[in-house]
Amino acid sequence: MKIMVVAYKFGSEEEIGRHLGTYHYFIEMTRRLKQNGHEVMVVAPWLSFWKKGSMGVDGVKIFRYYPPLWNSGKWFFLSRPLRLWYMIATKWVVLHLDGRESWDAILVWQARETGYAVSQIASKLHAPFLFRQITAWRWHVERPLPDVLGRKKWYRIISSLGADRLLEPALQWILDRKKQQKFAREIYRSAKKILFVSRAAAEAEALEHHFRSKIIVWPVAIEADLFAPRGDRALWRTRLNVRGEKTLLFIGRINFAEKGVGHLLDAMPEVIREVSEVNLLIIGGGGESERMNAQIKKLNIEANVQLVGRQPFEKLADYLQTTDVLIVPSTWVEHFGQVTIEAMAAGVPVITTNLGGSPEINLHNQTGLVISPADSRALAEAAIRLLTDEEMRVRMGQAARKRVLENYTFEVLIRQLEEIMEGLPK
Repeated sequence: MKIMVVAYKFGSEEEIGRHLGTYHYFIEMTRRLKQNGHEVMVVAPWLSFWKKGSMGVDGVKIFRYYPPLWNSGKWFFLSRPLRLWYMIATKWVVLHLDGRESWDAILVWQARETGYAVSQIASKLHAPFLFRQITAWRWHVERPLPDVLGRKKWYRIISSLGADRLLEPALQWILDRKKQQKFAREIYRSAKKILFVSRAAAEAEALEHHFRSKIIVWPVAIEADLFAPRGDRALWRTRLNVRGEKTLLFIGRINFAEKGVGHLLDAMPEVIREVSEVNLLIIGGGGESERMNAQIKKLNIEANVQLVGRQPFEKLADYLQTTDVLIVPSTWVEHFGQVTIEAMAAGVPVITTNLGGSPEINLHNQTGLVISPADSRALAEAAIRLLTDEEMRVRMGQAARKRVLENYTFEVLIRQLEEIMEGLPK
């Protein structure tokens, strides 16, 4: 098949960032389609306003155009006109390429602005277009303003003065929510199929937009040969200088409101009391790292928490060899957890919350444990249960890998994508 992939950002891992697993997944997906004999062209803008970027990745051609997509609430008076320019350029390029060659499918990847641009020309396209949805937009646009802006000092000041309600219409306009909802409606109306990462993500959107017949659940894939049990755990712990006899692992953005880092730290004193020589290994950086460090000090758990910062994507597979349990304590609607299936593929049982797509991936009492969000006590009890029961850890770890091999490998999901595109209405 000839497949056009339209994306707001694309390049090699070196260009985009080796620590970003979701980008690696996208890049690898295009590589695998090419390896399966398909002709693949990615249509993407320049990497930045000053840098064009590569014109191909491992046989996947890239058609570059200008300008890149840039969204900024702070600089909205600049980013809005530039966004309009980006969407006009996207429409022109896709129409041009669609008219120049015969394509079997046009796969639009993720961004609302990109999808909206293509939806506006959908009736003129010769090839059917699909839209790949990563999350549920409804949740994002309906979040209360304090959840979105609560960490901003200026917002806390205007809230303390009672001016937040008065300014809410202006803030909603700056956040661009009505326009984003318009983009979503047009995409769902025009696309032949919408590919969601989980049933939870699909249901969250379909309830409002009524497009159930277009929904296909197509999750995220990983390389099961890279994320695989390698044995000799002691060797990997020594090689990576991981402390402790038992290890809990957190991988992700250092974010309290969404990723639940604070609840994980609050659970640690109880875990430390019950499990000797336990170590919490945290991979991630930026965000609220200073707040995290302050909480670690306040709880007096410095000796049992090891921070290693951001790590390249490939290095995560190494660190997974050192751990007993992965904890994903998300407190927001995370519709798919890539790090969850990476750990499961490595034979590591996981503790996740019962939000979003996590319960679809991690089956309670089979591949790990599922708990309520924002519950440090439940988190501590789950961690203690797994850390003190080796037979359970081994059994769940084996079941976890089996589940990944059956549902979340590139081999499985590329085959599904091929079937989806072959069955598209022309």
